[in-house]
Amino acid sequence: MKDLAQATIAIDNPADLHLVVDELLGSLRSLVQVADQLAHAHMHHRGRARTHDGDAALGAHEADGATWALVRTRELLHAAQGATDLASQDSGQIAWAPIEKSERWVNVVFQQGIDAHEALDILERSGAQAAIRHLSRWDYGDETTEAALANGYVYEGIPHCPTDHTAEDPASGYALIHNPTLGYVSLVRRFRSGADDLGDASPATKAPAEPSPSRATPHWISSRPSVHRAGARSVSL
Repeated sequence: MKDLAQATIAIDNPADLHLVVDELLGSLRSLVQVADQLAHAHMHHRGRARTHDGDAALGAHEADGATWALVRTRELLHAAQGATDLASQDSGQIAWAPIEKSERWVNVVFQQGIDAHEALDILERSGAQAAIRHLSRWDYGDETTEAALANGYVYEGIPHCPTDHTAEDPASGYALIHNPTLGYVSLVRRFRSGADDLGDASPATKAPAEPSPSRATPHWISSRPSVHRAGARSVSL
């Protein structure tokens, strides 16, 4: 039972649940038998029961009390066995869906200070979608994804701190993080994890027709944060 308790602290694969419930059911059946046998043993040896000072009558009374308590224990365990049996039947009917690929986000560009003025102005004048289109010029598809993976700029969720504002564009797969008070803006792109998913990492929407920054010096090199994780913001290099 200790091993079973230890093994069920965390169950990562729900397909194991039915087997574990069956293990519990088997243990409860054994416990019902143990309680029943202990009750019978107290009754069988009742005539030899004595208190510590040798009183046979009180000894028999204590044996009766232990027997009754063990019979009650057996009844409760039997009820628990019945409930667990129902749980086993229901659990056995479940077909657990496989885990979907986790959705992560890769850093496209992070700007702050003077570098962020243009994006923040566009954001204020024309809204989040316009700012996303502007910052998407720094997205070079697989090249940007590979750079983010190599430098550790990959996040389980949209990275932001409590004072940030976020705006997501599901159609393009981009999310904008901005903080006008602290003067920074960042663009991340949805990325489905997996070693073979680089082909799916390109943005759903191509960059606008306006001229893009030179590919020879991608902006993420000069504007990326030294540490950029969910719930934290650092000063850029």
